[in-house]
Amino acid sequence: MATTTRQARTVRRVTAGPRYANRPAMRAEERGETALQPSDGRFRERTRVRAHAWDAGIFFSVMLLLAIGLVALFSASYSTGYYNFKGDSLHFVTRQGMVAVAGVVAMIVISKVSYKLYARFYKPFLAVSVVLLILVAIPGIGTWYNGARRWLFGFQPSELAKLAVIVCFAYWIARDAQSVRSFKGLVRPYGFLLAVYVVLLALEPHTSAMMIVCGIGVCILVAGGMRLWYFVPIGVVGAGTLTAFYFMFSHVRDRFAVWLDPFSDMTDKGFQGAMSQIAIGSGGFFGFGLGQGRQKHLYLPEPQNDFIFASWCEEMGFIGALLVILLFAYLIYRGFRVARAAPDKFSAMLATGITAKLAIQTLMNLFVVTGIIPVTGAALPFFSYGGTALLMQLGEMGILLNISRYMRIDARNEE
Repeated sequence: MATTTRQARTVRRVTAGPRYANRPAMRAEERGETALQPSDGRFRERTRVRAHAWDAGIFFSVMLLLAIGLVALFSASYSTGYYNFKGDSLHFVTRQGMVAVAGVVAMIVISKVSYKLYARFYKPFLAVSVVLLILVAIPGIGTWYNGARRWLFGFQPSELAKLAVIVCFAYWIARDAQSVRSFKGLVRPYGFLLAVYVVLLALEPHTSAMMIVCGIGVCILVAGGMRLWYFVPIGVVGAGTLTAFYFMFSHVRDRFAVWLDPFSDMTDKGFQGAMSQIAIGSGGFFGFGLGQGRQKHLYLPEPQNDFIFASWCEEMGFIGALLVILLFAYLIYRGFRVARAAPDKFSAMLATGITAKLAIQTLMNLFVVTGIIPVTGAALPFFSYGGTALLMQLGEMGILLNISRYMRIDARNEE
C-alpha cells in the first residue's frame, strides 16, 4: 500500500511540470503502465491493452492449410464418393466446402469477440459438454458407426469436450496460479475433470480423444507452472500398467505385434497400417501427381478421413508432405508466440491450450499414418473430412486471433 502511494506521488510530481501543464491527465493504462484496483480489501493487478490488428501469420496459415486440405480431400475422396454414393464423386468435398465457408465466417466473427467472455461462462460451457457426452453414450440416442457411438445427431461432443478442458484449465490457473504447484491442487479440480472426461469418452469408445484431452491438460498444466518431477510417479504408474496389460491380455500383445509389423496381418488388423505405408512409400520424392494416386481406389481405408495424409504423400511425394508439415509447424509456432505475448494469465493459458490441441492432433495423425504409433482415430486438422471437427478448429483459430489482437506491443515488434 505504501509503495502504491509513493508511485502515485511520483506521477503527480512528474506530471505537474510545465511540460504537462496544458495536457490532460493520462490514465496508467494509456501510459502502458499497470493499474491497481481494490478488490475485496486487497489490491489486484490489472493491465489494459488496446486492441489492434490480428496476427496475419495465423490467419493466412489457416487459410492456406484449409485450401490445400480441400484440394487433398477432393483428390482422396472422389473414388470413395463415386462408389458409396451412387456416382457422386463430389459428395465429401461439397459438404466439407460448405462447412469451410461457414467456419471461416465464424472464425472472423469470433475473432471480434473478447476472449474474456469464455472465462465468464466456463461453468455452463463445462456442464453442456458433460451432458452431451452422457447423452451420446446412451443407446438409441447416440449414433453407432464403425464400432463406436461418437455422434449425437451428426455432432461429435468429444470436440466440444476438448475446448471445455482448455477453457476450464485456463480459468482455474488464472484464478489460482499456485494450485498447480501442489499435488493436492492438481488432483482437484484438474485431475477430477480429466477423469470424468476419460470415463465418458471410454464409453463411446474414443481412444484418440482421451489421449488428446489428457495431452491438452498436461500441456496447460506445465505451462501454468506444474512441477516437472510430478511426471516421475505418473510415468512409473503408466509404464507399470501398460506392462501388466501386455502380459495379462492376449489382444494387447496382438495389437503391439501388428503395430510393429502391420504386414503380418494384412487381412485383418494390420490392413490399415500396411496400406498407409504402401501409399506413403509409393509416392517417393515427387509423387505420382495430384489425382494420380492408386491406393485411394478402395485400397486405403478412410482416405478422406484419418489417412488423408497418406494419400497426399502418394500423390505429392516427399516435397508435398514437407510443405504441409512446415505449414503446420509455422502455425503452431505463431500460436505459441501469441501465448507468450498474451496480455494476462487467462489468455496465455487459453492460447497455449488451443495451440497444444492443434499440435497434439497433428502429430498423432502423422504418427499413425507413418506407423510410429498404433492406429487410432485421430483426424488431421483442416484436411480430414468432418464438419464438427472443422467448425471447432476454425472457431478455436478465431479465439487465437482475438487474443493476438491484445498481444504486447514489444512482442509484436519481434519478428
